[in-house]
Amino acid sequence: MESIGISDSLRRRETTIQFPVEVDPSQEWDGKDGPWSTFAVRIGTPPQVARILPGTGSNQQMVVLPEGCMSSKDTSTCPKLRGFTFKINESTTWENNTLYSSTSIYELGVEKRLGFEGNAIFGYDNMVLGWLGSDGPNTSNQSIAGIATKDFFLGVLGLNPRPTNFSTFNNPVPSLLQNLRDAQKIPSLSWGYTAGNRYRFNNVFGQLILGGYDSSRFVRNNIYIPFDSQDLVDLSVNIERITSSDADGTRALLPSSGISAYLDSSVSYIWLPLDACQRFEEEFGITWNDSLELYLVNNTQHEKLLTRNASIVFRIGHFSTNETVDITFPYAAFDLTLSYPYTTNPIRYFPLKRAANDSQYTLGRVFFQEAYVIADYERKNFSVFQCNWDASGKKDIVAIISPQDVQLPQDSDSSSSKLHPGALAGIAIGVVVGIIITVYLIFRHYMKPKSIQNGISRSGPSIDSREGDKRGEIEDLPPPTPYQMHLWAANEDAESDVSGASIRSENMTIASSIVPSQRTQRTDRGSSPTRDKSNPLV
Repeated sequence: MESIGISDSLRRRETTIQFPVEVDPSQEWDGKDGPWSTFAVRIGTPPQVARILPGTGSNQQMVVLPEGCMSSKDTSTCPKLRGFTFKINESTTWENNTLYSSTSIYELGVEKRLGFEGNAIFGYDNMVLGWLGSDGPNTSNQSIAGIATKDFFLGVLGLNPRPTNFSTFNNPVPSLLQNLRDAQKIPSLSWGYTAGNRYRFNNVFGQLILGGYDSSRFVRNNIYIPFDSQDLVDLSVNIERITSSDADGTRALLPSSGISAYLDSSVSYIWLPLDACQRFEEEFGITWNDSLELYLVNNTQHEKLLTRNASIVFRIGHFSTNETVDITFPYAAFDLTLSYPYTTNPIRYFPLKRAANDSQYTLGRVFFQEAYVIADYERKNFSVFQCNWDASGKKDIVAIISPQDVQLPQDSDSSSSKLHPGALAGIAIGVVVGIIITVYLIFRHYMKPKSIQNGISRSGPSIDSREGDKRGEIEDLPPPTPYQMHLWAANEDAESDVSGASIRSENMTIASSIVPSQRTQRTDRGSSPTRDKSNPLV
């Protein structure tokens, strides 16, 4: 933790900044329709380990209960396959949420638009991110949902900071992200996430950073997308087009001129309109199975598709900008496997679903295999990037600092363009070149921007876990524009420490970027699990 002081050309303000938290991947591949890279958490006292998946569309922390493995079709391996089960009665710190239900059972209410169902036992307990010894952050009295439904086969680490309301909107229960922020364990309500995959570099585990992102893991672009006005689909993008390319040319897979879709890693698949699904059928020879409601791939077709090795490209944009980004997938990204409880013998399938209506258009976890997504809930914008697959790249974790901890320059008489070096007691945000200040003042006067994205970066292991050191190095970025201005400073004397999941004292580079707010701010009122009067868990 460091004290940050604003340089003499800016108004001085002292504050403390927490480093982002990199959550430990479990180093296991789990799921009924994956395999997917899971993350480790510990819940209760004594702590019980669970392997769960990040859910960008969920604000609930879900863990599987033993009741989720008690059907006649379940085997003795069910608890392990579901990422292990949490035994409520073995935790001395568990407290049932009986305020509005004597049994603590409520309808889960997550992904109802996609047809997901199930109830949960809600309560409060201790929760720690990461394996034992990882030094991950902990929260006490964290709201947790114990599930049995197999719609969510693994537990979910909800990344949306929206609170939960069990009665009226007057008594919201804070989310995990909000609790971590309130306890000053992360620098802001933000995260960076990519799901990882098994087809590159002989396994690339997923990466989840709370309060920041890893700039080495994606290819930069200039797209900042404002949150959707509807809370439940805040991470909405426009799919401008979908194409398939191989040696024989390029073909369109999205018949319409474009659709709006929701980014949601809580679910596995991609939901598209029927006419787009039919184009995929023609292009890849996949077969719709009515009982499973999924596309299956037989062995013969699988071999043909491997030989063909087509690329599928999703062009992503938003109505607020003319900028777009292409996210390119190899066929291997769609070469996934169904297992228990779908079938006793693994079956290859193509993770595409037929949407019943436009509210179901979704880019699920399969999309996050090749996309890196950064969401900033305090500035209400997010970005989508193509993953960078440079195995020699050095990890560079950057903090997104809360607007509450940043003070914009009110005026400046300085035209100096040199960097202002920091000292051990603090890191100075650098003296800004005169032209950047001029652009900022003009932009502030006419546009009154509300979005500020700050970064504290550090170097560390790359994708292939090799160590790197970029002491005092400034990132090579394009020149600033009215939509993104950068103020730079380097702490030349700071020491680097890349061990553990929580970063305590490291080499840092401060970056401050100003992004114009493109929509009016709205009030998050949270989601409300409906009380289930019959009180069945499943």
